[in-house]
Amino acid sequence: MPEVIGHYIDQIMTTELRPIGNLPRGVAHLLYDAVRAKSDLPLSYAMAQALLQNVHEGDRVIIVCGAGGEPGLPTGEIDGLLGGVALARALTQGVGAEVHFAVEDRFLSPLAAVARAGELNVRQPGSPAWADSVVIHDSPVDDQEGAAFSLELIHQLSPSAVIAIEKLSPNRHGIIHGATGNPWHDVHFNAATLFAEAQRLGILTCGIGDAGNEVGFGSVTEIATIQPAGGSCRCECNGGMAAAIPTDVVLTSAISDWGGYGVTGMMAFLLDRPDLIADADYVERILRAAVDAGVVCGWYARPVLCDDGVPLAAQRAAATLIQTAVTQALLKHTYSPSH
Repeated sequence: MPEVIGHYIDQIMTTELRPIGNLPRGVAHLLYDAVRAKSDLPLSYAMAQALLQNVHEGDRVIIVCGAGGEPGLPTGEIDGLLGGVALARALTQGVGAEVHFAVEDRFLSPLAAVARAGELNVRQPGSPAWADSVVIHDSPVDDQEGAAFSLELIHQLSPSAVIAIEKLSPNRHGIIHGATGNPWHDVHFNAATLFAEAQRLGILTCGIGDAGNEVGFGSVTEIATIQPAGGSCRCECNGGMAAAIPTDVVLTSAISDWGGYGVTGMMAFLLDRPDLIADADYVERILRAAVDAGVVCGWYARPVLCDDGVPLAAQRAAATLIQTAVTQALLKHTYSPSH
């Protein structure tokens, strides 16, 4: 049954609804097919299972998120924050883990607002433990400072898992790019050292993205041909936007946040905890908190109730479909009297 539910959740989270325009359209299913070919299980099920097998009560988990920066998105975009918080709630309230976020300075306040709207307390690094709380760390954008921060964080926390959601990865030349090949290296934390050290230590690594330039897609060589800018970018490095950082488990979805909701839904199913699902009201609440906190829709680059160009009504609908896929499967002793 989990594989069946995972298959349906995968179908929902990979339904591409963003507007047709200057970003690639019609590639979500191609990305999914490329990633799914490398996985024995539906992607949402594979990641949920890996997390539940590796993360236990009292364990620590690191989640890195936060995309977008100057000049086009100086306050950053919504995508990644919402799915990250949904995952953090499932890990915190469903497993009893201690979740630590790492984000750039511009995301510190918005992420805290989204976390509170998402039923989590927020505390400062080094502060005493607090019920259902997450810790938010400031990840430097300077490469050397970021590498030192990464090593310190890994060895200080000794996490059981490191998760990236909508976290941009450097390409094969070590340069971070946006989905259309524009260079964005100088305004983003470089997570290469964080994930390399986690893998060296045998820590589970997970990556969630929607374009192929995010952490996790380093082993998906098809990105170079699926995405128009995959193999050749808009800067002098000419290395394309395709990510170079691989993860143990990678998931692609039409919107990265939907991948977070999908994995959360599968965790809820496996734990028999429907209260952990990111339902429509939950998704609307955290989306509104993100907009009110100043981050913007990554498509429109302004504070509207959209995530990657997909409006609130569709965000609620996707969440409802994921919820229904799980809750219908959790119903006990049901039968149809007409069959």
